[in-house]
Amino acid sequence: MSGCSGCSFKGMSTAVEDTFVGVRFRDETNLTLCGTGGRIFARGERVIVDLESGPAFGHVEQSPMPVFKPCQKSSARPILRPADEEDFAAFDRQAASQIEGKHFAQERSRALKLDLKISRVDFALSGKKATFYFTSEGRIDFRQLVRDLSARFSVKVKMIQVGARDEAALLGGIGVCGRTLCCSTWLKDFRPISIQMAKRQNLSLNPSKISGQCGRLLCCLAYEDDQYKTQNPERRSPTVPNYDDTGA
Repeated sequence: MSGCSGCSFKGMSTAVEDTFVGVRFRDETNLTLCGTGGRIFARGERVIVDLESGPAFGHVEQSPMPVFKPCQKSSARPILRPADEEDFAAFDRQAASQIEGKHFAQERSRALKLDLKISRVDFALSGKKATFYFTSEGRIDFRQLVRDLSARFSVKVKMIQVGARDEAALLGGIGVCGRTLCCSTWLKDFRPISIQMAKRQNLSLNPSKISGQCGRLLCCLAYEDDQYKTQNPERRSPTVPNYDDTGA
């Protein structure tokens, strides 16, 4: 479930209702709150869920799922049906296409001398659409690559360029703290991070100590920065360079 910026329902107690379950898709860290329409789904049951990107294959990880606020109920994704044999076959084709699509895109990128890296490939369960996420230092003319991908897989191709932080959120992983990356779980909005934050907290300025898997400054440097500003106002010296590390 995505992070919440707060609302008038803050502080309400948890309600556990049989009509909501937590569904996991692929290897995603977060569970997606889904409405069952009154049907009971057991943990481990495979289901087809109506997501914004289209029907998706997932499995019930938590049943029932705690619901904290009414706004969560309104954003819950509906379960269309239990997965059947055709859905299992479509899911297997989807997984195979995503692996093959990434390899093919990487090969064609090298052949076309495109300076980009394919980060992740998502095929729709229907097999009619595919999204290719990539990173690059600059703008890329990938029109020929799109034509090659469309011809190879007979799908509508969408290319999305992402930054270093967004790539880390897509791929996930374990941070230096030993926990799952914040950006791949609850953190959705990236704040500007500066080296000044590390200095205020008396942290080592060794890049390997204060950088995340994305190679940018750790997002968690900002979590308690306001408290350090209040407690140590003398550390806000304007003579210290303020290296902005927003990281798109």
